[in-house]
Amino acid sequence: MKETTMVENIKDLPPTVLGALMAIVISILRVMYDREETSVLRVGLEASLCGTLAVVAGSAITALGLDQEWTLFVGGVIGFVGSQSIRTYADRMIKRKIDN
Repeated sequence: MKETTMVENIKDLPPTVLGALMAIVISILRVMYDREETSVLRVGLEASLCGTLAVVAGSAITALGLDQEWTLFVGGVIGFVGSQSIRTYADRMIKRKIDN
């Protein structure tokens, strides 16, 4: 029986899971680098929010008929930008739609 490495096991995960993991890891690294939050709870919440947003984005990618490989890219972008920036952008976009 062949022994599998961790990298091989990661490659076998669904793209949506990989996108969520990418968002979580990058958001943790971004928060630590920027020193935005010092609380472990806040860092965990930010990572969880980014991971959840990546899962939602993965569903949108599927619904739009795009290649599932986009979920890894989108997960990375979500982790890098952060949940607060995404929320601000979404609020602006919704307000524009309401005003029109």
